[in-house]
Amino acid sequence: MSTAELKEKLIAQITDTDNDELLSEISTMLYVESKSVNGVYQMSEAEREAVEDGLEQIRNGQWISDEEANRQVEEWLRK
Repeated sequence: MSTAELKEKLIAQITDTDNDELLSEISTMLYVESKSVNGVYQMSEAEREAVEDGLEQIRNGQWISDEEANRQVEEWLRK
């Protein structure tokens, strides 16, 4: 199958689906691909700053374990 044929097939499948989760995943994949250079994701300045903020929070002990986060989410969902 040629690239052009594959694109046409994908466009038809995307047009026919109402699955929001699938469409969101496709959108994310295409966004990441568009931000990649030689297969490496290129972060924006805002993304770099967010990562730096997160690393600073870790250095300052401002974090919780995955188990605690899951417990808090479960508790929140029960409200």
